[in-house]
Amino acid sequence: MTAGVFDEFDGEVEFTEGQLFRVLSSVDGTVLVELRDGRTGIVNGLSSSDLVPGDVLLFANGQIENLPYDSWPAGDRTGTVVWAGDNDIVVKSAGSTHAFRQRAANPFLRGQTVRLLPDGQPVEVIADEPIDDLSMLSDDKFDPRSLIVRKEDNDTSLDDFGGNAPLVKRALDLATVALSVDNPLRSLGVNPIKGMLFSGPSGTGKTFLARALAAQLDASFYNVGGPAIVDKFVGQTERRLREIFEHARSNSPAILFFDEIDSLYTQRGDNNHESTNRLVGQFLSLLDGFVAYDQVLIIATTNLPGALDDALLRPGRLGHKLVFSLPSGQDRMRILQSSSRNIKFEDQPDWSMLAQFTDGWTAADLAAVWTEAGLAATLDRRKSIVWEDILIGIEAVGRDRNSYVKEK
Repeated sequence: MTAGVFDEFDGEVEFTEGQLFRVLSSVDGTVLVELRDGRTGIVNGLSSSDLVPGDVLLFANGQIENLPYDSWPAGDRTGTVVWAGDNDIVVKSAGSTHAFRQRAANPFLRGQTVRLLPDGQPVEVIADEPIDDLSMLSDDKFDPRSLIVRKEDNDTSLDDFGGNAPLVKRALDLATVALSVDNPLRSLGVNPIKGMLFSGPSGTGKTFLARALAAQLDASFYNVGGPAIVDKFVGQTERRLREIFEHARSNSPAILFFDEIDSLYTQRGDNNHESTNRLVGQFLSLLDGFVAYDQVLIIATTNLPGALDDALLRPGRLGHKLVFSLPSGQDRMRILQSSSRNIKFEDQPDWSMLAQFTDGWTAADLAAVWTEAGLAATLDRRKSIVWEDILIGIEAVGRDRNSYVKEK
């Protein structure tokens, strides 16, 4: 069998000697295959008339060879009975649906998870509920609306960000164009803006800026964290991810915010669990699949940009990268001023001196000073904050910073 052209869903890959893959479906000369690392893709140009789901193929000596079913070093395939009649049943597995004859003894029932032979024939019931098929698995506990930060609850403002004006302007420009209703990039014929990656140390304002952009542009803000979408059922996480994208599309303009995205979408490879590879692939497919002009923008944050899968960072995905650094002296003054806008001071603080005291601090550290200063004033039963309270606040936050560094 001659080699075809491999078009991978999840990124670029070339055929290599000894590469093993398995057929998921074969229709009109287009073959959907699965690689050992969990990625999936389409092979065009194969002589597919004799290929059936479950066939194991090997690329060797410039040719593609059929191998015995047991050459695939994995556990048994499973599927879900999506329809069951007196004479026939329909089984769904790996995205493909096939009909088989119903067995006479102990007939299969709709919703059961079954073990499959390499040709897809169900042979044994594993569970009476669907554990690997998403179309039937009830998930009443998950609702994408639970991820939305209500606009009336999003009281952040770009005016409160403080510091790094060029970075704020760049982020605002990108978000404004991406969420624009008149699609200016489409009329120019240039590539759309789908996503941004905010990288930098913790506490430098990545989350704050994302929320402030949503408030500024009157966009729905979806705060998507790992615990909100990761589920114990195989494939259920991918289903939730699709629901979130679809919900955001129907509530545009919208910002989908993935905090610490490196915890979900790390580099794929043979050493990773198959579910990790599959989740990265699903995210990439969603990024590629949704129409960029739907007024949906992805903003992701990370402290470890090197841990992310390279395919995430390509143009058309999270292609716009903004690096957050520790604030300069002038930035620290602005952050201290903006974060204390509503605070009652007995006398105006010496902002320049405070900036000197806080060299190397993050925006989160600086904002924490006011909480500690307020605590000191409250314990002293005063209605306003004095300079001594601020010094107590700086000492308390500095002590916490030192403790954190020692623990690391």
